[in-house]
Amino acid sequence: MLKQIQLSLGLAALLGAGSLASPHAMAQISSEEFQMGRAREACATQAQQQLLTVNNVVSTTPVTGSGGRMIGSEVILNVSRGGETYDVRCSFDNATRTATIASIPSTGSGSGTTASRPASGTFQGRGVAHGATFTRGRTANVALTIEGDNFGLELAEPAPTGARVQYRGVIMRRSDDAANSFTLRTRVRSFNSSGNLRVLNTTTGTCQIEVFDARVISSNCNTATSDSSTRFLGLEQF
Repeated sequence: MLKQIQLSLGLAALLGAGSLASPHAMAQISSEEFQMGRAREACATQAQQQLLTVNNVVSTTPVTGSGGRMIGSEVILNVSRGGETYDVRCSFDNATRTATIASIPSTGSGSGTTASRPASGTFQGRGVAHGATFTRGRTANVALTIEGDNFGLELAEPAPTGARVQYRGVIMRRSDDAANSFTLRTRVRSFNSSGNLRVLNTTTGTCQIEVFDARVISSNCNTATSDSSTRFLGLEQF
């Protein structure tokens, strides 16, 4: 019981009295502010469960889905572990009320690199794409661009038809298998397609992308936007 009281007091001091306000005070804040406060508390608790010491909340950004409805929050926490201090990204889902910590740097490496944050670069591949504007499966080139925690994935059919889709968003997790071989799990923030010639910056969804020997060999993307889900399977040789 004492441990629970200490944890609650610590979170209250960290996040500010507003996140643990009285019911009357809570009635004065908007639904969006309430959800962001809930996200900060959940992310701080999750960070502590992962043996991180939370120093402060750097920022909280609402995440919107179709129709502009708020579906979650992205929280940046400044944390310490193993004598090192750095920022981590946390995603909170309003529907499930779950917090996921991503981009936790590895400690003790002395190189300043991170375990889950891939280096910037571009990875390509060629194979067959299904879904969205790629009806019945079509040969397509794929390009994966990584810039810190952000990613872009483009599937494009060679001319003359030129069917193309593009996803952009945030990398949530990376699993490394070997040098230049890894799997990314991402959250999609925007989508555009040659099928509708519109850029949708308020969509939400996920992509799982597999890279082997610096080549994209598969991807599976699903978003809330209609006709936007695709699957890509790379050829064995390029």
